[in-house]
Amino acid sequence: MVSVGCSQSKQQSHSQKTLLISFDGFRYDYLQKVNTPNFDSLTNNGVQAEGLIPIFPSKTFPSHYSIVTGLYPENTGLVGNTMYDPKWEEWYRIRDREAVENGKWYGGEPIWNTLEKQGITTGTMFWVGSEADIQGTHPTYWKTYNGNMPNRARIDTVIKWMTKPDSQAVNFSTLYFSHVDSKGHRYGTESDSLENAIRKSDQLISYLKQQMRKQELWQNTNVILVSDHGMINQSADKTIRLDNIINMNNTERVNWGPVTMIWPKQGQKQKLYQSLKSAEHNYRVYKKENLPERYHLKNHRRVSDIVMVADLGYTILDEQYEQDFLQSLPRATHGYDNKQKSMQGIFIARGPAFKKSADVDAFQSIHIYELLNHVMNINPAPNDGSLDSVKVLLK
Repeated sequence: MVSVGCSQSKQQSHSQKTLLISFDGFRYDYLQKVNTPNFDSLTNNGVQAEGLIPIFPSKTFPSHYSIVTGLYPENTGLVGNTMYDPKWEEWYRIRDREAVENGKWYGGEPIWNTLEKQGITTGTMFWVGSEADIQGTHPTYWKTYNGNMPNRARIDTVIKWMTKPDSQAVNFSTLYFSHVDSKGHRYGTESDSLENAIRKSDQLISYLKQQMRKQELWQNTNVILVSDHGMINQSADKTIRLDNIINMNNTERVNWGPVTMIWPKQGQKQKLYQSLKSAEHNYRVYKKENLPERYHLKNHRRVSDIVMVADLGYTILDEQYEQDFLQSLPRATHGYDNKQKSMQGIFIARGPAFKKSADVDAFQSIHIYELLNHVMNINPAPNDGSLDSVKVLLK
């Protein structure tokens, strides 16, 4: 069921609309794996970046939300797919619907709020944060996430929103597809299943274009296609047994992943840090206050006192999880240092605002919020991005 948010009066439909599309986990080089004629048509008539550099950690929820706010995780509060808030003594987990839909977890102002405040009607089809009452509001049209909703039905719904009469028509919308990420995680980056998922994505682009042309939307719509991160294969010989390095009884809690956050019990911080530092191999360990500035992560209470960052492709685990992990191979994951090329996603844009047949260098996803505001001709909320960093994309 569609949920309707803001009731303020809206501007008449703009001559140019904007559609932001995410193919979750679509690595920067996936278009080279199989024939993708419909993606190729987009790039031939638009602009393509060599890669899209995600925020750190390169995980789905933090990355998607930073794209639509222009803020680093230390300023949004989304520092992971799973995170603990020591002030509230509460957990946020991506499968916890109560947490995901609670606006208190989300800092900053997402693009749909910025637009709605300035009289532009928005609709979001499955984007991180769009189900929550951020700043006490929602997009005009939005849907609760349902991974079983057919991908073509998602497209049909968005086009229906965009073709509503006059002031009801959506001028900015999002689309989200998860199948590439899912197949990459489950079968790895060299699998037939992943290649089929890429072909399926190409077919979705064809369907989208056909339906938009039927409704006379294609010509005057700016279509921006992104992904939130890349992907790297995991292996049995690249594991780090945390319980062989530290006494787990000295930890209050651990958030596992390529970025593993360790919350020491009172008085145990230095001891745990020294143990990890002395054994530092295939990972880097930091006290929170010494995290590299380029991570833009340390200035939030949801970041633990000790942070481990695994080297590319390495998995941090314990005895309890080790056998399950080994039996799940082949598989792939993400979340590693965002300077790693394999963590980069894709960026393609076409439409009246963008150059044609242009290739540009990789850039950081943090700048997309400023780009969206410019394309929609509105004033952005305070953010960490820069329009100057993406002007090269524009006519």
